[in-house]
Amino acid sequence: MQMRTPKMIGLDASGYSDIGKVRKANEDSFFVDPPMGLYIVADGMGGHRGGAIASQLAVKTMKTYLADADRNGSASESSSKEDARNSDVQDLLHSIVLANKKIYARSLRDKSCRGMGTTISALSLRGDLMVAANVGDSPIYLFRDGECQDLYTPHTLLNERKSVLKSMQNRYPPAKLAHILTRAVGIRQSVRIDHVTIPIQADDIIVLCSDGLSGKVSGKEIGALATKYNPEVACKKLTELALERGGQDNITVVIVKIPAKSGEFPNGVLRRMFAFPSWLAALLKSSHRRNQQ
Repeated sequence: MQMRTPKMIGLDASGYSDIGKVRKANEDSFFVDPPMGLYIVADGMGGHRGGAIASQLAVKTMKTYLADADRNGSASESSSKEDARNSDVQDLLHSIVLANKKIYARSLRDKSCRGMGTTISALSLRGDLMVAANVGDSPIYLFRDGECQDLYTPHTLLNERKSVLKSMQNRYPPAKLAHILTRAVGIRQSVRIDHVTIPIQADDIIVLCSDGLSGKVSGKEIGALATKYNPEVACKKLTELALERGGQDNITVVIVKIPAKSGEFPNGVLRRMFAFPSWLAALLKSSHRRNQQ
């Protein structure tokens, strides 16, 4: 069986979702699982019922497929590190392909779900690499060394305006083109996925969100709050900010923080691994730091 790349532990991550002030239902779904190294945001579309079903089915399909891949994988001397990394990437992409098939099939069986679909933005952390994959316009931001990098490709008419007819460009303002998707999961039999693979660095902060947040809060503001606060607090503060600015859409955000130093023992990890009380975990962490100096 294929060797699996070790998962990255010791990071801090959290997610939060809010229905907003206008919508009657929350069509967003998200998934946060540090032990799996998997983080997902899905923004559903197709009516209150259809959008929610599409995003939930996408998240469920992906996490089930990738959990099975983890269980079925094992170390093998014949498998190289590069083979393992390639397998990790392909597993993530295949989980999205499988989600597309299931959502599309459900929409054909259930008339009330016809035309439903969802965006997908997913992050997989394995060893010293991160893989970001997306379909649709839900952002994935990397904040590194004070700079914001996009780890996603917006599949919108605005981003792909070179292929848009001039008549359509004249008919719709840029703000309108920015919200018209050119790709989504589940609306067709097949799906095209964009992805990037880059090395992980200490102090990296990755934010995945739906456009209910990115449409109200700038990347600079997201980075500032994600840097200042721990992920749980930052998720709630960002959501509150989007609500203050109107909250017309569902708001979902996932924040992942990479440890500041390689080899550092976060309190949470020590507690999970050894069931240590917080005071003892903090004492060991302090001792570990002094020994490194």
